[in-house]
Amino acid sequence: MKKIVFFILMISLFIPSAATSYAAEGKWKVYLDGTELSFSNSPFVSEGTTLVPFRNLFEALGATISYNGKTKTINAKKDLTEIILTINNPVAYSNGASFKLNVAPKAISGVTYVPLRFVSETLGYGIEVKSKNIYLNAGSTATETPAATTTPAPTPTPTDPAKTQDMTIEQIGELSDRVVYIEVVDQNNKAIASGSGVIVGAKGEIITNYHVIEGAHKAVIYTSDEVKYVSSTVLNADKDRDLALIKIDSSNLSLPTVTIGDSSKLKLGETVVAIGSPLGFTNSLTSGVVSTKNRTVDGQNYIQISTPIDHGSSGGALFNLRGELVGITTALVESSAAINLAIPSTDVSTFLKKPQQSKSYTAAAPGESTSGSTQAVTVKQIENFLNDEYRYITHDGLEFDFTWIVLLTEDKEISVGGVIEDTIVYTDLMKLQKKDDMAIPDILYYVSKELYDHLKVEDAYISLYLSTYSNTYPSQYPKEEIERRGSGYSVFHNFIIGTVDFKEKKMYYNLDIFGKGGFISVRI
Repeated sequence: MKKIVFFILMISLFIPSAATSYAAEGKWKVYLDGTELSFSNSPFVSEGTTLVPFRNLFEALGATISYNGKTKTINAKKDLTEIILTINNPVAYSNGASFKLNVAPKAISGVTYVPLRFVSETLGYGIEVKSKNIYLNAGSTATETPAATTTPAPTPTPTDPAKTQDMTIEQIGELSDRVVYIEVVDQNNKAIASGSGVIVGAKGEIITNYHVIEGAHKAVIYTSDEVKYVSSTVLNADKDRDLALIKIDSSNLSLPTVTIGDSSKLKLGETVVAIGSPLGFTNSLTSGVVSTKNRTVDGQNYIQISTPIDHGSSGGALFNLRGELVGITTALVESSAAINLAIPSTDVSTFLKKPQQSKSYTAAAPGESTSGSTQAVTVKQIENFLNDEYRYITHDGLEFDFTWIVLLTEDKEISVGGVIEDTIVYTDLMKLQKKDDMAIPDILYYVSKELYDHLKVEDAYISLYLSTYSNTYPSQYPKEEIERRGSGYSVFHNFIIGTVDFKEKKMYYNLDIFGKGGFISVRI
């Protein structure tokens, strides 16, 4: 435990010396249709405008939300209304129309606050203030409600063939609009390879094989209707499992996506259909059967199929007759025995749940190095690398904004600390951890693997922290991590520490730093 204690002591040097308090005198309460709303942090008034934590408000009003950590932008949708708010920007948008706010959204001690009146009235709620009580009522919008831009009713979406039971192979062919042709190019825009990909996200997220994009500068994506897109962003890559998640460089998309099935339920002899671009022949469909569900090749598990595939099929889709994606076509054994391999969809689902971070192709899937250099990197180089490339990480829908600090311990070992300040994201992460006991360890492993793959850093100790400030005593955190600051309390909470031994292929981690439990060991 010597190394752990040392890092905790050193990292405390980076705790902010003070935090600004914006709380008004007394406690404001907000009621929705007569029921008091619960907020992670208390609402307050700034320049006559009531500000409240954004996630609690939007969720209470029935809106779906997403947050872009890079642009500090909140996007919320409910029915036909879309709201866009940006931290420190006094201009907000509702269905494309702009509105001047009296007070811009604020980020304070890791919590993001938004104007209560603008959000509530834009979503159709009337607002009434009595003393320090605020009442929101559905269907009684006040006269100063922002005028909503007229939005045409959405066109009914045709029935997705992937939802239909007992599909024919011809019907499976209709799913070819979810499979793309990928042409990867070098920095001179010269094509160096081609393959296939499968659309898994309506905004242009595409899964393919790692070996398709390895060494590429960017990719050109062709959809089934021959529309051409460019991709310069890789959201995640796993060389060992030969999977990569790339994204089209456009946010104005609404693409059809596949339904991911459960490959573990495949049966020997079951009919499967492959769609890809063998030898560059786009949207080619072939059918066959499952030869075996579990075939180990070079230490990895595959579905062996008789469905014909060829060069260029890599990254393509393998469907069952319910129209579900059950595999990613990957490789073939050159023989007359029709031995072809696909990565099971169970592995695909696991891969898609891993932390994501936007990177360039060369950073995410570099080609083979010709220098052969294994020169050790410095602590400062590691810190700069993490803050440049891994400040923003997405994991299972949660977006983290990390500040990375790297130190050398007295035992000459590397200690890496990642600090977040958003208590709402932290709370959501804890909820996720209760559902999936590997949610937080997965983030630790992801960072360790990136350091190992790109900088050859082995055996680094990695800790993740929450840095926040509270006006009341935060009893939910260990007392060792709480310090009195001004009229409130600062918290520097270490919620995981661990290391990965890549030689032993094991990860060791501890989620209860001040508890009685020790390190947990899992095989990677």
